[in-house]
Amino acid sequence: MRLHKIAANDYLPADSVVAERIAAIYPDLSEALRRFADFVLNEPMQVAQMSINETVSASGVSVATANRFARKLSFEGYAQFRAEVIQSFESVFAPVERLRTKLSEGSSTHQVVTASMDEDLENLRDTMRNLDAARCEQACSMIAQAERMFIVAFDSGAALATIFAHHLRLAGRSAAIVDNGGGALTAARHLATFGKSDLVVAIAFPRYIRETVELTRAAVKHAIPVLSITDTQASPLASLGTLTLYVHARRSFSSTSNTAILALLEALAAGVASQTDGAAETAERFADFAYPWLISPGRGPGRS
Repeated sequence: MRLHKIAANDYLPADSVVAERIAAIYPDLSEALRRFADFVLNEPMQVAQMSINETVSASGVSVATANRFARKLSFEGYAQFRAEVIQSFESVFAPVERLRTKLSEGSSTHQVVTASMDEDLENLRDTMRNLDAARCEQACSMIAQAERMFIVAFDSGAALATIFAHHLRLAGRSAAIVDNGGGALTAARHLATFGKSDLVVAIAFPRYIRETVELTRAAVKHAIPVLSITDTQASPLASLGTLTLYVHARRSFSSTSNTAILALLEALAAGVASQTDGAAETAERFADFAYPWLISPGRGPGRS
C-alpha cells in the first residue's frame, strides 16, 4: 500500500529509469533507504540540482546511504544516479532552452513568426516521408472497424482529440474523449467496458502526460487494441501500441508542434471516411441539419 501511495506523488517524468527501478526494489528497502527513495520520488528536481551533501542534508540520511541507494538501483555510484535523474528532465526543459536560444539571437518578430511556420512545414514533410502505405492503411482500418473508440489525451492533446473526434463523427465514426470535467478516473470508467473489438487511440508527445501512459498500459493489459500516435521510438507510448504512428513535431518555441499532430489526425479522419460506407451521406446530413446556424458570405444572421 505504501508503494502505491508514493507512486501517486511521483513527479519524475513518465517511464523514467530511476522511477521504474525504485518501484522494483521499494518493498525490500531498509528504513533509511526507503526514506531516501521517498525524497527522490517526491523531490526529484532538488536531487537533480543539488550536490550529494546538500541532498542528504535535505533528505535526512547519510552520504553512505545515498551511495548505497544508487548502487541498489544498479548505478556505479551516486554521480551516475544523479546524471540519470537529470536526464529524466531533458524532455521537460529542452523546449525552454530552445526558446531561450532563439530569443537571444535577436530575431525580429516577423522572423520568429515565419521561422515557427517553417518548422511546422518541415515537420509535415518529414511525417509524410515516414508514413508508409501499409501502416496508413492499417491505422485507418483499425479506426473504421472498431465497435467503440476512446481517445486518450490530456492537456493540449485533449484539444486535438476533440477536433479529431469531430472529424471522425463527420466520417460516420464516433469516439469518446476525456472531457473538460473528466480525468483519468472518468476515462477508466469508459475503458473498463472495452474489449478486443474496440479501440483506444492514445496521443502523447513531449511533454508526455503520465495519465495517458498509465491508461494506455491498462488498455494493453486488458487486451484492448491501441493505436498510439507519438513522436519517436523513445516515447513511452511507442511500445504500447498495437500499431504506432510517428509525427515529427519538434518546435523551437514550445515543446511540441500541435500543427503537425493535428494535420495527421485530420488526414487519418479523411482516410477513415474513404473506408466507411455512407460517410458522404453522414456529412451531408450534418450539413443539412446545421445549415440554420451557419453564415454564408453575403448572408448575415437572421437573413434567409
